[in-house]
Parts: sequence; structure tokens; C-alpha cells
Amino acid sequence: MKRALQRWVVGAALRLVHAALVELQELDPYIANELARLPAGMSYAIHTGHGCPSLYVQWDGERLHRLPGLDSPRCELRMKALPLSFRLFTGQMGLAQGYAQHVFTMAGEVADVMRLARLVNHTEAYLFPPFITRRFLSVMPQLASGPLRLYARLLRGLITARY
Repeated sequence: MKRALQRWVVGAALRLVHAALVELQELDPYIANELARLPAGMSYAIHTGHGCPSLYVQWDGERLHRLPGLDSPRCELRMKALPLSFRLFTGQMGLAQGYAQHVFTMAGEVADVMRLARLVNHTEAYLFPPFITRRFLSVMPQLASGPLRLYARLLRGLITARY
């Protein structure tokens, strides 16, 4: 039961991170700039454990699309186990701490992995309240929009199946 709940939460968090990046492309100039610097066709994969949810996204030059799968992503993060993924996606641990504790392995260019880390960290600053975000981000990013505005757009996007 615990594993099934963790799998569901991690899967929901992956969808939320993708949806937030899509919305923040319009709301936050930092996110828009980072995404605009990606080459068209850039693809990322995040695996959260064997038999657990994964996120596959590809940048087409204008928008970050979620895909059902990718044969060979240019950048890949592979978590070692579902409980560790759960800690990462629920704000109990940040990417830097996860990297230091060898929670995940990476494949691809280091610059691409770091861009993904910056995007996720900035997105987490919107998704989590500051008292949680301060625990795992060394520097709080400047937010260009209020988190409530993002949540309203996410809710509208989920209802209309935009993601």
C-alpha cells in the first residue's frame, strides 16, 4: 500500500512539474529564457525507479511536450529507488542533496543536466511554500509571478487537458 501511494504521488509530481514548466514559460522570464536556449529536439527523461513512473519531455523550439516514451533521450536522470524519488518530489530533499547522496545517476551532457536542474529548482520555488523550499535551495530565486497565479493556471490546464 505504501509503495502504491508513493508511486501515485511521484507520478502526479512528474505531471505537475511538466505542467508548471509549460505555464511558467509564459509567466516567468527566467524559465522562458532557459527554455529558449534549448535546441529544438532536446529531450529529457526522468526515471523514478524500476517499474515506476517516468517523465519524457521534448522541446520543439516553442513548447515542452510530454511524450509517452523516448528511445534515446539526450539527457537522462535515473533515480535509484522509488522511496528516494518520493523524497525528492515531495520537498524532503533537493536535487543538490540528492546528487551529493548519489540518489540518481545522470546520462548526457553535464550542461544539459544542469539546465534541467536549474529549471526544476526554479519551478519548485513556485510549487512549494518558502519554508519548505529554503530547506533544499541554497538561494531562493526571484519569482516573477505569484504561486497562486501558477496554481490557478495549472488547475485550468488540468481541467481542460492541456498537458
